[in-house]
Order: sequence, then structure tokens, then C-alpha cells
Amino acid sequence: PTTRRVSASRALADALVASPWTTSTLPAGVRVAASMLLAAVMVVRGFGLRKTSWRTIGRCKASVVACAAESGESEASKLEREAAQLRAEAQELEKANVIQRRATRAQQVLGTENRSDATIGPEALAVKLKEVVGVTLSFEEVKELMTASAIGQGKLGFDDLASAAFDAALNNVTAGQDARLSASLARRQEELADEAQREKLMASVTDVFSGGSIDSDGPAVRVLACLPYLLPLVDGLPFGGSLSDLLPFLSPLYFLLYPITMLKSAIPFGFGTFIFLFGFQFLCRNPELPGLLRYNLRQACVVDIFMLLPQFLAGFIGVQLPDILDVPLFVLMAITVVYSLVLTALGKTPNGLGFISAATERGL
Repeated sequence: PTTRRVSASRALADALVASPWTTSTLPAGVRVAASMLLAAVMVVRGFGLRKTSWRTIGRCKASVVACAAESGESEASKLEREAAQLRAEAQELEKANVIQRRATRAQQVLGTENRSDATIGPEALAVKLKEVVGVTLSFEEVKELMTASAIGQGKLGFDDLASAAFDAALNNVTAGQDARLSASLARRQEELADEAQREKLMASVTDVFSGGSIDSDGPAVRVLACLPYLLPLVDGLPFGGSLSDLLPFLSPLYFLLYPITMLKSAIPFGFGTFIFLFGFQFLCRNPELPGLLRYNLRQACVVDIFMLLPQFLAGFIGVQLPDILDVPLFVLMAITVVYSLVLTALGKTPNGLGFISAATERGL
């Protein structure tokens, strides 16, 4: 319709131009009126043509949008169909690979690729699975595989070994072994962690007595080296009981050493002193301990033995020692202990006690 309207407008314009009414023979006013009429007709025809054209363009746009939507929907559907087809093909390929894997394993276990009547028993099955799959099976696990796969008889053929039931049973057995192995490894790791913690604790305790982490002349070693002389002090207190009235400053010493005296006395049969002596003797032979500590452990034993030896011999032969000897023994013990404590506190070895120091060095 638009084309017909354009043709009609052109024909009308040509007719008006060619008509005698628009020729130069007419008066000027008539020619002007005819021209104005022609212009009005062209304007009206132009508006009609433009309106018609916009309607046509709108209809074309709607058609293009509809076609594009239909094309997009068809493209999306096509892609979805192709994706579904690819997934189905992947599943089929995976299923074929599983079947091929089971068949290959069955052939390797049976040791043949041509004989279809070959079978294998439980013992040979365990050996072959260890070679092919790398899994070690117990008798119960082999029996479980045979029960899950065998068809009536006690041997497995190619179809049994390549079946899905045998594959599932083997996967269950290996999964159980992996779970047990993981649990065993976890327990072992816990045991190792506990052992490392205990070793760390023991190392922290032994570091106090070890020369590797403490200076051999350090304050800690000096304090520890002074402690062994508590044994001769405690054992010598009964010899100095008569001096407490003459020397009042000894009373605090008795008070401080009283708990240790009661602890040693709590050990039956008087074995407290012997236990400490054996302990000191054992520690002084440990080469990992600082030398100053080892020397004082040994010398404390020697001092205590020399102080108790007269009383021990008198009791062995049934003789009573006179009380007048108690004070000299106590004084000698006190001098020896004070000398050793002073030199040890200064970081020096108290080796100037004559035969006592000589006996100490021989014992080391």
C-alpha cells in the first residue's frame, strides 16, 4: 500500500505540473494558487507516507525480535541436548572402561587370555591378587571374596573374577584394610607424640643435673652440689646433742634439719642412710653430671661413712663407745662440711681434706 501511495502522489504532481492551469499563460494569481494547492497535496501525502512507514518499521522490529527469541530458544535447546548427549557418552565410556579393567584384572589373575575354562582357588587367588593388585589378603578376606563371587564351586573363573560382585567385594576388603591402616597409623602417631612429650619432660628434668645445658660452675650446679652434705649433717646431729646447751646457735640448725631427720627415720630397719649412700654412689659415677656435683656426692658419702664407722664397728663387736667421743666426731664432721660448702659455693672443688679427699677421688 505504501508503494501504491507514493506512485499516486508522483502521478498527481506530474499531472498538476503538466496541466494548462499551471502554465505561464495563466495569470500570476492563478499560477500561485495552483502551486500552493500542489504543495498542500504533497505535504498531506508525505505525512501519510511517513506514518505508514513508521508502522511498517514497528511491525518489522517486532518480527525481528520474535525471530531472535525463537532462534535463541532453539540454540539453548540444542546446546542442552548436546550436553546431555556428551554426558551419556562419558557415562558409557566410563562403564566400558570399568568393564575392560575388570576383564584385564581377571586375565592377569588367571594368567591366561585365551582359555575360558581356567579357574583359580583360594590360595592361588591370594598370591595372584598380591602380585596384580598389590594387596595382601588374610584367609577370612579371601573367603569373603570367594563367597561373594563363586557360583556354587570353590574356585573362581573368568566370569566370576570379571563380575561386578567380585569388584565390589574386593573394593570393600581394600577399603577395610585402608581404614584399619589409617587407624593404626593414627594410634602410632599418638603414641609417638606421647613418647616425644615424655622424652621432652625427662629432658627438662635431666637438664637440671646435666652438664650439657647448665654451666659446670654455674649457680644451679653449686646449689645442687651443696645438698649432698645434708646427709652427714643429719646423721651427725645425735653426736652434737650435748653442745646445744653450750652453743645456742645450733638450735636453729636442729630445727631446720628435723623434717629430714624424721623422713630418714621413717624408713624401717635404719636403711634410710644406706639408701642415700647407694643413691649418691650411683649418681657420682654418672659421667653426664657436672664434675663438681659428682665430687661432692662422693665426698658426702665418704664423710658420712667415716663418721658412722666407729659406731658401726662398736655395735658389731658389742662394745659401747664412750660419750666423750661424740663431740669430737661432731666437730670434725661440722668442720669438714663447712669447708666443703664454702668452697663449693665459690665454685671450687673441696679437695683439701687429706685422706677424705683422697678416698673421694679414688671412688670417682
